[in-house]
Amino acid sequence: MSLLEDRVRRALRETAEEITPLNVPPLRLPPRGGRGSGASRLRSRPAGWPGWLTPLAAAAAVAAVLAATLALTGTLSGHRPADRGRPVKTLRGLPRFYIVLADTGGGAGQRAWRQQAVVRATATSQVVAMLTPPQPDNAFLMVAAAGGGRYVLAAQRIEFKRVGHGSIPGHRSAIRFYQVRIGSSGQVSPLRLLPVPALPSGTYLDGLALTPDGRKLAVASQAAGPGGVPEIQVDTLATGARRVWTWPGGQPVRESTGGTGSAVSWAADDRTLAFQRLVGSQIQVRLLDTAAPGSSLAASRVAVSRYWDGSVNSRFRHGRAVNDIMMFGTLLTPDGSKIVCATDTETQRPQTDELAFTEFSARTGKVVAQLGRWRITGHWPTEIQEVLWTNADGSTLLVVAHQPGVTVDSQGGFPIQFGVLRGNRYTPLPGAPNPDKLDVWPAW
Repeated sequence: MSLLEDRVRRALRETAEEITPLNVPPLRLPPRGGRGSGASRLRSRPAGWPGWLTPLAAAAAVAAVLAATLALTGTLSGHRPADRGRPVKTLRGLPRFYIVLADTGGGAGQRAWRQQAVVRATATSQVVAMLTPPQPDNAFLMVAAAGGGRYVLAAQRIEFKRVGHGSIPGHRSAIRFYQVRIGSSGQVSPLRLLPVPALPSGTYLDGLALTPDGRKLAVASQAAGPGGVPEIQVDTLATGARRVWTWPGGQPVRESTGGTGSAVSWAADDRTLAFQRLVGSQIQVRLLDTAAPGSSLAASRVAVSRYWDGSVNSRFRHGRAVNDIMMFGTLLTPDGSKIVCATDTETQRPQTDELAFTEFSARTGKVVAQLGRWRITGHWPTEIQEVLWTNADGSTLLVVAHQPGVTVDSQGGFPIQFGVLRGNRYTPLPGAPNPDKLDVWPAW
């Protein structure tokens, strides 16, 4: 046995983790300067504009990030050979891989802006594969993940029309859904079109979630225009069975930060679905029993209701100089016991702010835990934090969070990054992309 093999075997025994087969050097991004684009995620989606689509200037910034990755890896539908590096012990128990959507555009003047789905290893963030939308689609919109390396990606075709020296998005096709599987050692299957009804052209995709066992897919949507009705469809992938719930006249099923799909999430019982609504200045998280009879979303019950600011400039006070808790993105833990999210607790006098990852009881709506609390004095933040994945009981989270030890600038900005939070112990994900360069968060 070689020395290298001996080291690998020891690493396997110590971590109970499989060494993933990657050898592409991790993408090293330059240090983040300034406040970036995080503040824009606090604003509501403009009317008639899909949540995933940002101004073309932002798209060009994302393209620059992917250029380095493309130069190193090329476009592949498979996986890379093995990297014999040792996994980080603090990352045990997490999904081995994640998928992040990224723009590969060549600038504002191009005619067919498209995105790629980049598969990365969680422990090293090294690129495993890059997937392009199958024809006729040319853009991925959203991705959902489940256990066992199961993922579903939503895609559509976007036609661009020339305006001056640039182009703007025009007609959008129906939204179709594709499945991809990633094996435990990094093998990536071809994208397969799911036998799920496509969303008609002109429909907003507001949420996408797989059950933890990957058997059911929940799709939250709403037709564009004043007559659009909020809708959630649930498809059983093996049988094609489908149920639909609607809320005529109700507020849309929508997350507060845009583009991540966390407006809906499942418990592991394959029947309890959490969905999030923005009702005025309130976020409601409601629980729907998808095994019960009926087709009305109004039959769900409110589990948590808290305030959401909606912008970085207006602060909800209503004459009160007390703490206000704002929530950003919510996930139901697979065991169904908690609703986890990032929160921002503000006090007007004195001007203070506390960022945290808060867990609410799904039964009572009361706070049961707060992790990673960070107090800021003299500023209200222009960046956000968010929960992207939770283990069964919420004791381990994958998050977007502030970098440890950073200071807040005069505008309330600070660097953010992807990391894992176990209790109050935070560990950055090695080599992960810069969140400020992404319009859609990764899916684990």
